[in-house]
Amino acid sequence: MTIPAENITVEDGDTLIISFADGKERVQLMDIDAPEDTENAKFRLDMRRTGLDYDTLFSLGAIATQHLIKLIAGEDSFTLQYQPEKRDRYGRLVGALIDNEGVSISERMVLNGYAIVKSTAAENPAHPYHALQRNAQEEMQGLWGLLPKQAHLWAGTSLKR
Repeated sequence: MTIPAENITVEDGDTLIISFADGKERVQLMDIDAPEDTENAKFRLDMRRTGLDYDTLFSLGAIATQHLIKLIAGEDSFTLQYQPEKRDRYGRLVGALIDNEGVSISERMVLNGYAIVKSTAAENPAHPYHALQRNAQEEMQGLWGLLPKQAHLWAGTSLKR
């Protein structure tokens, strides 16, 4: 299903709140993961998994969220592509938010270095976001340039010198 998306609020670096005719829905941006900027179960899991302290992990998430806010604020119109029956484990709709140039916001987040390929998409070696993520890392875009060691720890990738 494809619908115009209006009244969009950013919850975090990979989650939006979008107004529908019958109310608001939380929408997980398809195929990406961004660091958390709110203490929740995933934030605590990421702290244990990465060894990053609270403030550092929170900073990564806050930076990613601010970038998504800029991407949303810079556009006049979006469309949302989603399957109404498909939800993630947190009850969010899973969808692709497309800007007026026809590019998904997920793609822009990975390309700009503020999100990574989600593990379910990562299982597909041909997924186009892999090349975007590698390029962002090599070009030290976004988090890869701002906090390279911490970004690599969070992403579970190796830091090349």
